[in-house]
Amino acid sequence: MASEYRWGGRLCLSRNNVQVIGELEPGLFSACCQNGLGTAKGTLAGGLAADLALGRSSPALSRALSADAPKRLPPEPISRLGANLYLRWQEGRASGEL
Repeated sequence: MASEYRWGGRLCLSRNNVQVIGELEPGLFSACCQNGLGTAKGTLAGGLAADLALGRSSPALSRALSADAPKRLPPEPISRLGANLYLRWQEGRASGEL
């Protein structure tokens, strides 16, 4: 059976593990750079971006908006190797939560 709905996107990573939540231009809001953990972090970030769009405030939104900017990864092939090692390490840590 084929999926009726699906989503996809790029795997966005930053060196300092920071995500981005903000208004890119008037009326256009973003929640991105989940560092390979988009299911949990993306859900929270999307909710915070919705709060921002609706003009709601919260301590979590304040922390997200005051976070450091994401730092760029080093050039290829270092970034690819480092990203793969980091994601495997994060997956290993997350497996203990199940």
